[in-house]
Amino acid sequence: MAFSPGTVHAQDTTSPCTDTVAAAEEAYLNRNYQEAVTLASQCTDRSAFDDKIVIQAYRLITLASLRQGALVQARSAVTNILQIDPEYTADPVNDPPAYDLFVSLVRREEDIENTADTETDTEKPSPAPQRRDEGGLFLKLIGVGLSDYTGDLPIENAGHPFDFQEASTGSGSPYLFTAELGYEFPSNLALVLGVQTGNYPIVGYSTGNNDISDSWRHTPQLLVRYTFGAAGESVAAYLDAGANVTFGGEGIASPGFGPSVGGGVDIPLSNTWSFFVESRFNFTLPDNAIDGTVYPEDAPDGSSPEGSITGPFDSVNQLLGIGLRVRFGGAAGGSAAQE
Repeated sequence: MAFSPGTVHAQDTTSPCTDTVAAAEEAYLNRNYQEAVTLASQCTDRSAFDDKIVIQAYRLITLASLRQGALVQARSAVTNILQIDPEYTADPVNDPPAYDLFVSLVRREEDIENTADTETDTEKPSPAPQRRDEGGLFLKLIGVGLSDYTGDLPIENAGHPFDFQEASTGSGSPYLFTAELGYEFPSNLALVLGVQTGNYPIVGYSTGNNDISDSWRHTPQLLVRYTFGAAGESVAAYLDAGANVTFGGEGIASPGFGPSVGGGVDIPLSNTWSFFVESRFNFTLPDNAIDGTVYPEDAPDGSSPEGSITGPFDSVNQLLGIGLRVRFGGAAGGSAAQE
C-alpha cells in the first residue's frame, strides 16, 4: 500500500514505507525541510519497518535538520542510525560532504562516551550543562564596532557613554576594530588576549596641543570570559572581566591602565565559525592619562574641563561590536557538533 505524503498511516510489517521515504526525499530536494522531517519521522519504528528503510528515514531527518540548524535533532538521528548499524558510513558520492563530516563527528563522540562508560563502574552523575569536552583555541576575526570615549570634556557639563557627542563633534567618525586570541576550557571559562584600536573623535581636545585629530587610542586587554552555555555549539551569552592598558595620543597624553568589563552573545554558524555581538568598557587610570586632563575636583587651579560621570576614571568603550570568531579543536559535549 502506498503512503500519501503528509498522511499518517497505521504502521505494520506489510507497509514498507518506501513511498513515504521517497516523498520525504522529494520534499528535501525541494527545500521543504520541515515537511521532509515530518514525513521521514513516520518511518522510524524498527518494530514496523525494515532497518534499511529506517536508516533512510533517519538520514533524511539528519539532512533536513542540518539545513534548518536543528543540531540536536540531527545528532539524535545519526545516533539512532549508529545504533542500528554501528559500521554505517555516509556515501561519499551521493551524500553531501557536510553530512559525511557530521556522521564522522557523531561517531567520534559516541566512541568517546562508550569508552568512558566501560572504564568506570561508578554510577553516572546527572547530566552537566552543555560544554566542550576538550579545550580549544579560538580567534576573533573581522571585529568592528562603534567607539565611545567617556572622560573629561570641554563640550558639556558631563559626558557619558551614550551621549553620542562623537557623532557630531571631533575628528572623524567613532569606529574601532577588535581582535582576540583565546583558549576555551571545558569549565565554560576562557582566557582571552584581545586588542581594541579605534578612533575616539573627542579624546584629543586637551592633550596639550589642541589638536582634535589626535584621536586614535589602542587598548590591549587580558580577559577572563565565562560563557552561559556551549560556545560555538549553541547560542550562548558570555561575560568578560579583566585588565587593559590604553596608549596613544600626543602632547601630554600618556598610557592608562585599568579594569575592563563586557559581554556579548555568540551565535554559531558552523562547527568552526560563529557570529558575535558584544559591548566592552575599558576604564583607565590615572585620570590625566589618555586625555591629558583630570577631573575638575582634582585640578589644582580649577581650569580643567568639566569632567564626566566616570569621575577619576576615563574610559574607551566599544558600545556595540560585531564580527566573526573561528575555533580550532574542541569536541561538543552533550550537544550536537555542527556541520
